Amino acid sequence: MKKTLYLFLLIFLITGFINAQTDSSNKSVKKYRLFSSVGILVGSDLSSLSGDSPEDVSYGVKPGYMAGVSVEFNITKDFKLLFQPVYSMRFTKALFDTGEKELVDSMRLKFEYIRFPLTVKINALNGVTYFLGGIDPGYLLSSSLYDKEKINGEKDIINSLNRFDVSILFGFGVNFRLASNFLYLELRYEQSLLNMSKNEENGATNNLPARFRLGGFQLLTGFNFSL
Repeated sequence: MKKTLYLFLLIFLITGFINAQTDSSNKSVKKYRLFSSVGILVGSDLSSLSGDSPEDVSYGVKPGYMAGVSVEFNITKDFKLLFQPVYSMRFTKALFDTGEKELVDSMRLKFEYIRFPLTVKINALNGVTYFLGGIDPGYLLSSSLYDKEKINGEKDIINSLNRFDVSILFGFGVNFRLASNFLYLELRYEQSLLNMSKNEENGATNNLPARFRLGGFQLLTGFNFSL
């Protein structure tokens, strides 16, 4: 609940600052507007691990969630620069091969991030749709490993992981105009470029392999206030 309140406070502060800048610039003839829009976003994350895995184990997808703010800068009419700080909770699951027909779903991994996506957005069809691509640096706040039913509680594994991450992302979206503002739906694919594990030289420890990365699809919706 506190994280949600902080997000809304941040969006109000950003809106107030940008409106102040806009009002000031209105006193003179404007040749260029730096800010295009400011808004809020929420979404679902479908992530999975890729790379090494323990023997007889494969990784699966489990939904996570994300929420943040968005600031859009003008480059040209159809090219924008997006900065979107988000809080992200990502989950994956481990499936064990026990020799039966179906894999056994028994373990979960949880990753709590604060991330700072920076992307270039290209409008198409008069702004009805758009494409985007860029980088997504992140900082890992916490991480844990636990069984499906949480019988044994959660095991803190953050000391086995690298805190900093850099991912690439690309996607497309659709805008729905509401007066002078926009509601949008967006689909992204994101893939980490860095090894998440600290165990690369020492081999698998703490039930984690020596090399793995996080990646998957994200479905977002947001509302932008035009400036």
